[in-house]
Amino acid sequence: MSIIKKYSKAIKLVAKIALSAIALYYVFSKVDLKQTFDAIKGINVWLLLVSILVYTISQIISAFRLNTFYKYVPVKISTFTNIKLYWLGMFYNLFLPGGVGGNGYKVFLIRRYRKASVRRLIGTVLADRLSGLSVILVYLCALVYFIDYDLTKASVPEDGIKLVHDILVWINPFLNYFIVFIPFIAVGYYLYLRVFSHHLTGAAWRVLLLSIIIQGFQMISAIIILKSLGTELAGQENDYLFLFLLSSIMSAIPISLGGLGLREVTFMFGSQYLGLNQDHAVALSILFYSISLFVSAFGGYYAYKPGAIFREQKELALC
Repeated sequence: MSIIKKYSKAIKLVAKIALSAIALYYVFSKVDLKQTFDAIKGINVWLLLVSILVYTISQIISAFRLNTFYKYVPVKISTFTNIKLYWLGMFYNLFLPGGVGGNGYKVFLIRRYRKASVRRLIGTVLADRLSGLSVILVYLCALVYFIDYDLTKASVPEDGIKLVHDILVWINPFLNYFIVFIPFIAVGYYLYLRVFSHHLTGAAWRVLLLSIIIQGFQMISAIIILKSLGTELAGQENDYLFLFLLSSIMSAIPISLGGLGLREVTFMFGSQYLGLNQDHAVALSILFYSISLFVSAFGGYYAYKPGAIFREQKELALC
């Protein structure tokens, strides 16, 4: 076994950390750090707490969404047990970036305590994540219709990438028609389940509805963060939300440390193109990531006592 193959996981992790560090350094070298951190220091704490609450609710609903799929595996997990298991997965994702590590450990625990099919559990995890991605695409296709910005009249922003700018200019005339892709995205997700996870198709539309609600709560959380920063929105809520969702897709690309750096780069360039407050846009990215870390950290309790998750005989079975 070669050294590279032996240490491939460690090498990938180091590469992700390096990419995130480089991306953050680049962003921080281009934005006004003083204004960014002044905005964060002057934040409305009460609104920030509301944002944390809204984000937490979105994660609880996410746990319900996943449990909806579990019932079709089938594997019986009570609502409260599933929430604890979900939070444990969130905690592990802090150290095993990309969402795969935490989900993999959940599969291991469910297999250990419930003897369910590993293949079906892995398919369920993938279907759950894909439902979230599908709904983000749906929201993006809807929001782009409401963004009033003519890219054909825009010059390449400072430090902008000309190729990206040219692509955006080329698709600009078609942006208003992106909304027609929404039903195709929904049908495409259903067909994916039919082909790769046929046993989950019965939950498809309910899961998509839950995903719409989940992403809606996270978008509300993002707007509240902007309000807490004192951002002058002036009818630009849709523009900020568009970048927020776009950054979510960028963070799902497994080349950085949980999307750290990629989100900030997306907000930095996107805010230039859309004429938004760049410092507040980057601050939104930093604060939302910090909130996700804070909420996920509570799952650490079950990392030390994983057996406590499945003590269902002492719980009220709600499912």
